[in-house]
Amino acid sequence: MSFIALVSDSTACLHADFVKQYGIEIVPLYIKMGERTLRDGVDITPSEFYEQLPQCTPLPTTSQPSAGDFGQLYQALRDRGASGIVSVHLSAGISGTINSANLAAQQMEGFPIRIVDTQCASAAHMLAVEAGAKAVSQGKDLEEVAAAVERAIAAQHTVFTVDTLEYLYKGGRIGGAAALLGSLLQFKPLLTFTEGKIDALERVRKSSRAMARLAEVMAGWTNGEPQRAVIMQAACMERAEALAAMLPEYLNVAATQIVPLTPVIGAHVGNGTLGLCCCPSSVCGLPEYDMAAS
Repeated sequence: MSFIALVSDSTACLHADFVKQYGIEIVPLYIKMGERTLRDGVDITPSEFYEQLPQCTPLPTTSQPSAGDFGQLYQALRDRGASGIVSVHLSAGISGTINSANLAAQQMEGFPIRIVDTQCASAAHMLAVEAGAKAVSQGKDLEEVAAAVERAIAAQHTVFTVDTLEYLYKGGRIGGAAALLGSLLQFKPLLTFTEGKIDALERVRKSSRAMARLAEVMAGWTNGEPQRAVIMQAACMERAEALAAMLPEYLNVAATQIVPLTPVIGAHVGNGTLGLCCCPSSVCGLPEYDMAAS
């Protein structure tokens, strides 16, 4: 029996139970720490990574999956009876993952593969894949599944703050946020994605104020509509929980989750990163699992 296959990469913060339930295929990115090259989320967990990161010299580097990694999976899915594939990945503005997926798809002549660029990362990516998985489970066709993914991408908003721009700068992912370099000794940056690249919103003086501004900025974007809120954190669970507690003061929250940023994302933002992604619950639905149990 034919089916629509859904593929993601490892940076999407997907819950293991959800991946298993919906049969989502994951292609891992790679992270190099010292002499070790590890598969994101396979050979190293977020908690292991963030414990080791402060002592890691030189800083970790990352690389996208190869076209061969994608090609092997796409061919295996075709051999298993897939009638098409929707492959959803982190922004081409910060990673070559989309390029590898496109190269692999070009080798699958006559086989429909839709490559979707989330133009964002992490929680936004997670919500997009979940929307696609639910569309597949409802028997939607290839274009309908891709459309569900794209609706979630278009509806989400993401804002985040980092303790230091060092990781983004050295990793070459800083984009428009470079304007903040040299002026952050006493400030914390608020960042977002603009056309798939990391961009600066503003700077605030204290970490506590930055956390409140995440909520305030999001409130200005969401206009009171019920939201599914996903808080992203890198070794700062207490601050993430504090942000979750304050969100109802600012937003019409239908559900709140806290997810760890994966090692590959963490390598580019560093410990202490805190982010907020919101998507209308009318578009993204409500979570089917407890992130705390992952």
